[in-house]
Amino acid sequence: MRVRTLIAGFGLIVGSGNINAQLPQIPPLPGNPGSFPGSSLPAIPPVPLSPMQPIVPMNTQGPAQFPLQPASGYPGTYPANSPVFPPNPGAFPPSSYPSTMQPLIPGGPTYGSPQAQLNPIAQPLQISLPSPENKFQINTGDVNLKRMNNAWQLWVGQRLLRDFGDRETDARDALRVYRDLRPTEWAIIGAGKPVVEYGLVNGRTPLTAAMPGANEQRGPFSVVSTGDNQPVVTGAGAKQITPIDMRTARIEAIRGVWCLRDDFNIHLNFGVNRADADQALAVVRKYGFNRIGIVGNPTPAMTYFFAAPDTGAAMPKNAFTQITLQAQIESLTKVGIPVGGVGYIGEMVRFNSRAVEVRKEGSEWVVVGGNEVLGRYGQTEWPAREAVRTIQEAHFTEFCKVGSAGLTFFLVDGRAPTRVPFSVQGRLFDLNSLKVSKNGDRCAITENGRYLFDCANVEEGETLIRLLQYYQFDQLCHLGPTPKLGVSFLAKSR
Repeated sequence: MRVRTLIAGFGLIVGSGNINAQLPQIPPLPGNPGSFPGSSLPAIPPVPLSPMQPIVPMNTQGPAQFPLQPASGYPGTYPANSPVFPPNPGAFPPSSYPSTMQPLIPGGPTYGSPQAQLNPIAQPLQISLPSPENKFQINTGDVNLKRMNNAWQLWVGQRLLRDFGDRETDARDALRVYRDLRPTEWAIIGAGKPVVEYGLVNGRTPLTAAMPGANEQRGPFSVVSTGDNQPVVTGAGAKQITPIDMRTARIEAIRGVWCLRDDFNIHLNFGVNRADADQALAVVRKYGFNRIGIVGNPTPAMTYFFAAPDTGAAMPKNAFTQITLQAQIESLTKVGIPVGGVGYIGEMVRFNSRAVEVRKEGSEWVVVGGNEVLGRYGQTEWPAREAVRTIQEAHFTEFCKVGSAGLTFFLVDGRAPTRVPFSVQGRLFDLNSLKVSKNGDRCAITENGRYLFDCANVEEGETLIRLLQYYQFDQLCHLGPTPKLGVSFLAKSR
């Protein structure tokens, strides 16, 4: 009997959030301009499991159009009965925004048969990957743990694999993962910071046999062996292990973010980065990875694919499956930013302000909430600690990033913060005087001709103005010793 795990909502914001107003319109809530699911405030109605499909340009001359319903079973699409919503007249053409999201039906051999079909036999498929693998050669005999710069670090030869800060247990568990899989190649998926990793042995999937359950803990985040005589990969080092149903594995847009999921679990959250989600799905199908291991608890420090022998039997469904999936959706810590009249844009990460802390990453001090870096402070420690105190006193609960220029702001239970220390209060601006201005190739949002911040183009600028108006932001604030160090955010003066 398998014990299903609940792994959802992890993944990190990497790079700048992108404007993708492609999901169903969210109506403004009277008296509550920024409500957010999970708070004590009235919640925005949940987006169904099969939200609006990404826009696919039908021609290169005219504006983007909505595609006809795709055939059931195409990878990365939604079920055949998914609604195709009409264009939102209040939103600007998403096709003109700078975006990492890929067309739903790219065409070409990468997405052709047999990858275009779900995997009926739960076995590796002979397919090509959407992108070249980001991998390097590794000799696990050379992987060792070092204590350097007051941090626990994994090294392979002269190459730094990862820095765990003061988390010694996580570092030692990660070392066990490398020694358990014994890879000759190591690959990473995730722009900037890894979302998921995997090892290969001479280009093939490593498979380590062990006695059933020898290294698996029975509990809410464990997988129990399916048979007394079935060998399983040890999963040494992982604090949580969850199976992937290879028959139904797919990517899907959920609440403004791209997720790797199957019929039973939401496994990985790639934010707005569709390309990384596509790559992860293709890797699962190509190499037959049917397990996800997580190092670190409660905050994941490392997430990786691996494979274990399977019975080949289809996983049974029951009435609890849909309840489990909905619970995972509600617990996503990274979602799109809901903006009434527009939809979801950028990325929003929930965090516990009481758990925000200062960490040392190499020679740089950073302020982090869980796995999310909220601000970088270079070699200046004291301002970083002051920032932590301010964030905790303000009781911020969400960190948002949007736009090609990386505009950032905090929310308090989905609302714009109004109580911020006088020391961090900055420039006030008039929401009714904002406009998008162009100066040659440069585009910016201005107030009565005065520069506020950059935007990629007029469409993105107009959408950012709508975001400011929706949350009633009218003040620029900054936590840091210089404009380039720390974190800038928006607030509501009244």
